[in-house]
Amino acid sequence: MQGPMSRFVHTGFERDPATGALAPAVYRAVSFHHKDPEKPLRWDYSRSGNPTRDALEGAIATLEGGLRGFAFASGNQAITAAFLLFAAGDHLIATADCQGGTQRLVRAVLSRFGLSVSYVDTDDLAAVQRARRPETKAVLVENFSNPFLRVSDIPALATWAHQEGLRLIVDNTFLTPYLQAPLALGADLVLHSATKMIAGHGDVTAGLAATADEELGRALYTVQNATGGMLSPDDSYQVLRGLHTLPLRMERAQDTAGSFAAFLSRQPEVVEIHYPGLGGDPGHETAARTVRGFGNMITVRLGDARLVAPMARHLEMIRVGAGFGGPETSISLPELHCHAALTAGERQERRLTGDILRFSVGLEDLADIEADLRRALDRATGEIQ
Repeated sequence: MQGPMSRFVHTGFERDPATGALAPAVYRAVSFHHKDPEKPLRWDYSRSGNPTRDALEGAIATLEGGLRGFAFASGNQAITAAFLLFAAGDHLIATADCQGGTQRLVRAVLSRFGLSVSYVDTDDLAAVQRARRPETKAVLVENFSNPFLRVSDIPALATWAHQEGLRLIVDNTFLTPYLQAPLALGADLVLHSATKMIAGHGDVTAGLAATADEELGRALYTVQNATGGMLSPDDSYQVLRGLHTLPLRMERAQDTAGSFAAFLSRQPEVVEIHYPGLGGDPGHETAARTVRGFGNMITVRLGDARLVAPMARHLEMIRVGAGFGGPETSISLPELHCHAALTAGERQERRLTGDILRFSVGLEDLADIEADLRRALDRATGEIQ
């Protein structure tokens, strides 16, 4: 049996079967010649299947412990495909503390087609149970959640959901298949914004999905093929390349994140910190029991929102922007970036105010990012006094 790092290097899809090349070929062809139409080939039209994309889809299925994998043009396209498995009149329960793009999708698009969603704290099983309706068909969980890193008990949710005849869908973006195995924990479908940690270099936009359920796999393929939201061959190649080095990057980043979280907790400007790797975090026990590691995302609340803008201007190494999961440490401002799609009332209800910083810890030396942040905070403090 392969160890966790070896599995990512030897997925079974890293070679080109036609030549033996130790990297898959990028097949940009749209159509494939069928010399004998009565004996169809595996591929005929690239929207329906492509050798390069197939390699990535096979790899994510293998790494997630599934039977079918799917590669989409973005993480939001993967989530959209998951929602399109359901019909008008169906109801889903979703993590309240989820990325703003999911709520924008539901409000702006899916609500017009009769699909309804209730947002609850999925780290509270009783709250999920209370949200169940006769028309409920599934539970969609972000684990860890965005941005407050709340930890849902996937095995407990899966047990309850299946007793109720519901599907359990897990957005595994923050933890990746290296740190969390939702299908093994009982989930029916796992989703990723592969733009983030999986691709890992901030140069490709992609989404992934995997399932161990053949029926669900056939249904998801129908959605992917019919809607045309598949990933291009070139981007599939880049994401597959990122998968091979994911364990090393995640180990490095989360090791630094644990120390950086302790550093942040000691800073006088920080009045609230969310990181399940800290012993005092509400989700620490559940995370320690259900995942391999605590990841590289940290969210803090500053005591004074006036510090944010001048601090951002004085940062030299740490970047500020909407993305995360790249090699560089970055800060996102949820009010302006990842949750800007929410209404002002929704942000206020979720305490997504201007004093919140979400850190994606990268691959730099710990001492350098600590010094950069401390220097920026000192200069920002001087400016507002």
